[in-house]
Amino acid sequence: MCLQRALKYQASILLLFVMLTGCDPTEQKTFDPALSSQIQPHDPQLSAIYDRSCKTCHTLEGTGAPLTGDSQGWQVRMDKGMDALLDSVINGSGGMPPFGMCMDCDVDEFEALITFMAAPAIPATSAE
Repeated sequence: MCLQRALKYQASILLLFVMLTGCDPTEQKTFDPALSSQIQPHDPQLSAIYDRSCKTCHTLEGTGAPLTGDSQGWQVRMDKGMDALLDSVINGSGGMPPFGMCMDCDVDEFEALITFMAAPAIPATSAE
């Protein structure tokens, strides 16, 4: 009887924990995935590399790649440091092939692309 009561108590505590963690407003995603396809590096050379090597995966939900402009989605990766990110790009990681499909890119270009994709998206404004 005592064991059953203890198990019910533990289950109640676990359920309460799960419910409370689901209500944390700081963990709500506020990023609109459509923004990923609307932003582009300002530098023409970097933009060309981004178009041919990064954009396909980093603008589509469900690829497993963090979306361009979703700084919250990138944060876990950025917390590891740029050296770890560069290592992942160069050696491949998860579904990303080695060199991120850019065999002619150098480390500085990879770093600039990572920095661009991890920055918060600022949607383009239309000229009136």
